Amino acid sequence: MEFEKEYLTDLVKGKTKGDFPPFSSGKWKKSDEYLKQIVGRLKDIKSIQVEADFNHYGSGFSSYVHLYLSKTDKSDTKISQDGELRTGETNGLMMYLCRMAPFSVYGEGTWHKTFNKDKGQSGSSHYIEPEDIGTTPESDWGIELNEIQNILNQYGISVLTKVELDKKLEFKISIPTILSEPPFKVFDCLFYWED
Repeated sequence: MEFEKEYLTDLVKGKTKGDFPPFSSGKWKKSDEYLKQIVGRLKDIKSIQVEADFNHYGSGFSSYVHLYLSKTDKSDTKISQDGELRTGETNGLMMYLCRMAPFSVYGEGTWHKTFNKDKGQSGSSHYIEPEDIGTTPESDWGIELNEIQNILNQYGISVLTKVELDKKLEFKISIPTILSEPPFKVFDCLFYWED
């Protein structure tokens, strides 16, 4: 898929783009309800757990919803204990659902959650980078990816490839993001976070 300059510029300016609602509305807030329906359907896949961050990482603006997908059987999670602290390290699948247009991307990712029985929990993860696109953990994700793809297709969401997203822009643009720096790529116009 080729992306036109005007299309990418509109996305960076906060306008949604698409052939169907809510993306045809021009307003990103309307897309969250639609994306919540998708997340609900993904949670119906029995072999995976799905956690979604609709809260812009707690601050700023994120042009996407960050999903953390892990195996229900916990085969992709290692637990360690250090006194009162219990930490889980998960090597699963991360996915971005774009708020601005009907696109998504996924890649292998590792995240941590630390629990302290008196103070709640904290967590950390990395972000999907263009070089991570389409990668999967060593464990078998074939069946789950097929189920995920079927659900996304039902909602008109296309999974973009590394080839499509790794292209350098042929024009200058200012993107409100802390995730990357110029020269920007197509990826940066679709999946950006301004803290």
